[in-house]
Amino acid sequence: MKNIIASLLLASSALVSVNASDPVMIGRRGCGYAVENTAEAYHEGARRGFTMMEAHVRATADSVFVTSHDGKTDRLGGHMKIAASTIADLRSETYSQQRDSATYSGSTICTVGEFLDICKEKGVAPLLHLKTFSKDTKDCGHLSPLVGLIREKGMEGSCVILTSEPDYIEYLMATHPDIRLQYQADAKWQEMFEWSTARGLDVQIRADLVDADCVRRYHDAGVKVNVWTVNTPDEYSRLSNLGVDYMVTDYLCPESL
Repeated sequence: MKNIIASLLLASSALVSVNASDPVMIGRRGCGYAVENTAEAYHEGARRGFTMMEAHVRATADSVFVTSHDGKTDRLGGHMKIAASTIADLRSETYSQQRDSATYSGSTICTVGEFLDICKEKGVAPLLHLKTFSKDTKDCGHLSPLVGLIREKGMEGSCVILTSEPDYIEYLMATHPDIRLQYQADAKWQEMFEWSTARGLDVQIRADLVDADCVRRYHDAGVKVNVWTVNTPDEYSRLSNLGVDYMVTDYLCPESL
């Protein structure tokens, strides 16, 4: 199936307007060729040519930042709640996942520090997608330690932090103004347009919500548009022709474009 997608993409790329910009392809949770958000996914994503990769960020009970989309590990074969478990506890689990027609197994949880090390080694820009750390989004206590880790790894120049929480954005802009940010707007993009563009924030919007008017408005305001998740040649062509700046994908690797 993945080979078919790649072949179709190559064939359909000829239909893309020569005037369309080439978007940066972002490996979603690393890439679709390993257990998501694991070291194996990040290594494989880099090998397949991604120059930017996404990792979801959560914090353990002992305040270690780890890469996981879900708050629990059961979807990948575990049985723990990340916020209530220590990193040592989480390291005892191994994960497996079926993605498309392939099953991947044997992976363990990855820390954000390890993810940043992989990105630095491979020359890949990290996109740290923050999950909400607390029900009280004004509790921003985790954010400065996370920025400290980014600086410790020497990645502040290339790392981008993505969040849907305006409170996190306001805190980071006030306390760490040099850190690059993206706002996940999705269905709120029109409602939050003035707020985000006034702050010069690039935005992420779900692909089915993006049309020519949306892209034009953000570009006219001087900011970039990141869309997720783009896994088909048709969507790649449509969004490329609209001029989006980034696409998050599982399978459309730069080596296939």
